[in-house]
Amino acid sequence: MARTILISVILALLTGSILSATPGHVSPTESREDSNVNQIQYASVTVNGRTLAGPNSSAKRLNGRVLLPILAVGAALGDIVSINAANRIVNVRRQTGETAEFNAKIGQILENGSAVLTVSNGGEIVFPANDVEFTLPVEIAASLFDASIQYDIDSKTVVVTRGFVIAESNQSKIDRAPADIQHLEYEYNLNRYSSTTAHSLVLLGAGRIADGRYSFTSNASKNSRGISIQNARFDLVRPNGHHFSVGDFGAGESLQFLATNVRGGSIQIPIDQLKFTAFGGRTFSGQLLPLLDGPIASKKAAKYDTTTFGAYFTRQFTSVGQRSDSLSASGGGMSFSSASRQGSLVTGNVIYDSGSLRFQSDAAYGTFAGLNQSNVRIDGTGASFDMAGSYQVFDNLSIQGRFTNITRNFLSPQAGFREPLDLKAAAVTWSPSTWASMSISASTSRRPGDPSQNNRFVTSSFALTPSTGLPRIYFSHTQSSTTQIQSSTFTTLNASKEFSRLRFYLNASRIKNLGPANVNAQFGSSFSINDSNSIEISQGIGSRNSYNGQFDWRTSGFLKNKLNLSAGAGYSFTPSSGFSPYHRLAASLALPRQTSLQINYYNTTNGTTLLLSLRGSLFKKREAQAFMNSPVSEMNRYGNISGRVYQDVDSDGKFDPSVDKPQADVKVRVDGNRYVVSDENGMYQFDSISAGDHKVYLDLLSVRADLTLLGNAAKETKLSAGHNANHDFRLVRTGRISGRVWLDTNENGQFDEGESPLADIRVVTASGRDTLTDADGSFTIGDLPPGEHTFFLDEKTLPEKTTSARKPLAVQSFAGRETANVFLPVAATSAEVIRFQSKQP
Repeated sequence: MARTILISVILALLTGSILSATPGHVSPTESREDSNVNQIQYASVTVNGRTLAGPNSSAKRLNGRVLLPILAVGAALGDIVSINAANRIVNVRRQTGETAEFNAKIGQILENGSAVLTVSNGGEIVFPANDVEFTLPVEIAASLFDASIQYDIDSKTVVVTRGFVIAESNQSKIDRAPADIQHLEYEYNLNRYSSTTAHSLVLLGAGRIADGRYSFTSNASKNSRGISIQNARFDLVRPNGHHFSVGDFGAGESLQFLATNVRGGSIQIPIDQLKFTAFGGRTFSGQLLPLLDGPIASKKAAKYDTTTFGAYFTRQFTSVGQRSDSLSASGGGMSFSSASRQGSLVTGNVIYDSGSLRFQSDAAYGTFAGLNQSNVRIDGTGASFDMAGSYQVFDNLSIQGRFTNITRNFLSPQAGFREPLDLKAAAVTWSPSTWASMSISASTSRRPGDPSQNNRFVTSSFALTPSTGLPRIYFSHTQSSTTQIQSSTFTTLNASKEFSRLRFYLNASRIKNLGPANVNAQFGSSFSINDSNSIEISQGIGSRNSYNGQFDWRTSGFLKNKLNLSAGAGYSFTPSSGFSPYHRLAASLALPRQTSLQINYYNTTNGTTLLLSLRGSLFKKREAQAFMNSPVSEMNRYGNISGRVYQDVDSDGKFDPSVDKPQADVKVRVDGNRYVVSDENGMYQFDSISAGDHKVYLDLLSVRADLTLLGNAAKETKLSAGHNANHDFRLVRTGRISGRVWLDTNENGQFDEGESPLADIRVVTASGRDTLTDADGSFTIGDLPPGEHTFFLDEKTLPEKTTSARKPLAVQSFAGRETANVFLPVAATSAEVIRFQSKQP
């Protein structure tokens, strides 16, 4: 007889129990339930500070539940939402790349494949035919989007925040003067030796003129011969690339045969892909001239006696493709004239760099007349050529070479520069390992037209620098032959061995030119007593019974690491001069206003020397560093971000000095790495912020524990160039919500005698807070901003065969108060009933 088996599975659906649940002991002011559960109420939605607009962009409250338009919220957050109505699944791909899934069949939310939340009201979710009409309860939406969702009762707005709030800041243009000074620094030096005293004062500054940036420097010195000003210079650079210089400057840049120290002016202008520079002024020839009313042997050097004019251009060629080659070409000319020499020349150079190969070539040609450095008169044409290059053959092998030829008739505005020369030089460097290297170089030079001037040098060296604690050694030997000395040698040896706090060293040299060789050796050690103190002692021995030695002590960390001291004593002895002691003392002190003082005192048998250096800032704006470090085209694009941090006592959204309370010593950060602290009026300001997108937020660890922000702690702003953006941060007293979770055996929604509290149950809010119940089933969530928060249970933490007996609960939080008696009952699920029906015969 066949039997028909009828299997009936009766489930106690949570839907019915939630809809019939009563709020228990929660007062109506603490939990919101609509009096008419079938009436739909609509509310606007703001996502990260922006209100959603358009059809299907409003939230609705139905049966005490707040439902969100998922597609509109996801689009505002930058997430991708897909809905599978057939399988009752919602997928979210967040802007960060994380994925989240809600399976309404089993009431479970997965994040990157792992279950993060379980709810039992998935059966209530309605999947409409049109996806844009699809809505989800706030507790499920909050977990899917990893966002904080809170209902603002006063404005009837659902507030969704994640990451940084996009704030519409109040921006105002910064008024800047036509010209200003950003910083002014100084350095004063005093040098006293015996009865001779010299002073020098260096001033450096920078600022703005219209859209350009200027800088200046000057060096004034005073000695027994009077006061002189040297190296004074003023530069102005504009965003269009124009560069003006007045004062003492070096002209010529990479054109070595045009390089001259000039006191005058220059202008640099970009023309298409060229950079054109013109200069003019006077230079110091350094030529020794006979006095008109004195003997021929009496000579003097005239100052700024040569008039000089010149111009040149430079072009940089960019590399093509993936190669890192760079090529630049320059060319120009110069004319100079003085009582002793004059000339005109044209010159050019090419510089090529491919990483492994670097090549530079300079050439010049001109007509010259006057006295050369040896006061020999010349008149005619002269040419110069210089070529230098280096090539990295392998990673551990490189070669270098240079060839220079300056003909005998070639002159420059300054005597001693680019005199007649025929130079050839080459070098090879080899590093067989990371701790060993050796090199050999050789050069020969002579003066054209003077066969007596012939110099040759050969130098070889090697270095051993192991990192395993073995001794480090450097050895060098030079063999030379010059016009004055036919044969000479110079040999050095340096060796050192380091331990944890102790270092030994040896320095030795041998010099052989005229007469017997001189040999000197210096050996010693240094010892770090601790992090603040160290000592060094050494002894030297030289040829012909000469000796020297010294002892030094260095210490730091005085006056809160502002004062460092060092002292030393030593001696020298030679049979001819006898015993000569000396001692010295040095101190450096950090003073306020970025000022430092350095003092060095020496006392020897020849007299006393005192060196004093004082440097610091006379004036400096807060934005000076960013102003100087930025390109000229960007320096006027900086703006400021400012605002106030205050407790909004009356919660009216604006600062009222008679009611609200400014909050001092609160850290406000911008972009994570920079912060300022609010003053006694709650004001803060960031200077020199580049135009563009920035994130401004409070460091909540610096906020009073009983205060919290209304909304997210971070705001995203788009700062306009040359503007000030204002962002205020409103703080309010925090609220607390407490309650209990228990097994409601009689399902009356009240905690009765004999019913069991449930421990370690996860209580979650849609505003992003959660906690676990204690042994009595009690929970407390603090630091909540005022407003309505949705509370619900993560059902994967419930005991087996139990479920939440109440739908998610909307609870009101009040500033400075605790909302108590929030009851979240748990009920046992009904057992499955399986009935078998006998098969009729």
